[in-house]
Amino acid sequence: MPCSLCTKEQLTLLEGVLNEYHEISGQGKVTQKEAIITRLTQKFVTVHHENDIEATKKLQNFVKNWLNNQSQELTDEEEYFQKTNWFMVFTSENTN
Repeated sequence: MPCSLCTKEQLTLLEGVLNEYHEISGQGKVTQKEAIITRLTQKFVTVHHENDIEATKKLQNFVKNWLNNQSQELTDEEEYFQKTNWFMVFTSENTN
């Protein structure tokens, strides 16, 4: 899905680190993800916004949200329908 808020170069950078971002696991994964976000944000910052803290924070939030949204694994339909919990069992047993 194309990103309307970023340029083609920025989108290429985001897609380039997507696999690295997705494969991070284990201890210290939060700091590793933050390092990737900070690295990308520094590449995105233009000369005009270099000292604008608010614009930099918005850009960091954008990068973080984009990476999180794109790195989520999609579950297949069968796996989704096989998940049950006590509430689903209770409601199916007690429906009229």
